Amino acid sequence: MIVGTAGHIDHGKTALVHALTGIATDRLKEEKARGITIDLGFAYLPAPDGRVLGFVDVPGHEKFVHNMLAGAGGIDFVLLVVAADDGVMPQTREHLAIVDLLGVGRGVVVLTKVDLVSVERRQAVAAEIAQMLDDTGLAGADVLAVSIVSGEGIDSLRARLFAEAQAVGQRPQRALPPRRRPLIHTDGCRHRRHRHRLVRNGRRRRPRNHQPVGPSRPRSLHPRAKSPDPAWTSRRALRA
Repeated sequence: MIVGTAGHIDHGKTALVHALTGIATDRLKEEKARGITIDLGFAYLPAPDGRVLGFVDVPGHEKFVHNMLAGAGGIDFVLLVVAADDGVMPQTREHLAIVDLLGVGRGVVVLTKVDLVSVERRQAVAAEIAQMLDDTGLAGADVLAVSIVSGEGIDSLRARLFAEAQAVGQRPQRALPPRRRPLIHTDGCRHRRHRHRLVRNGRRRRPRNHQPVGPSRPRSLHPRAKSPDPAWTSRRALRA
């Protein structure tokens, strides 16, 4: 199962993946210096039943939404990350709209940074999230509260992912189309450069780097080889 993150910048998506898998997905020097995700990050988590869960960590900045779209295209399960102190933000709605357009209907909402807010704030943000999810494929999704600092909810979220992986099962692999090989036609021409032509998609094309077909012949026996002029040979012999 492929798990993808989604959500606003600085809501803890990368830290959440690191807490679940132990893998830091920010690998670029600029990402580490600025403290934000720029390119897609990847991690994996072995499940107890032998399966391997793959994670795609996407950037949350609005300028890198094209990278987010590229990463969310092949996921099976989404972790919509919302920080409890900020609540629903612009990129939270934007990423949710992208995931909904891609047809991803399996996922949970992860309420991060719950150690910074009160219980009342948790409930208020959860109600806001439930209202946001209406009329989307994630309507009615569970909201799981976690804290990267204290570790609250991390084990429960990991167990939930293992259970979802068993439900999804093995993804069917798409069969690759058979490789089409160009056909070589012989048109009977004496010249080597016109003798063999490639036919691809119904159009004839002459190969750029043509290699002779069959055993090579001596220069004297080649059709394009010219015989020496007898008169020139006799004059050369007289001068000698």
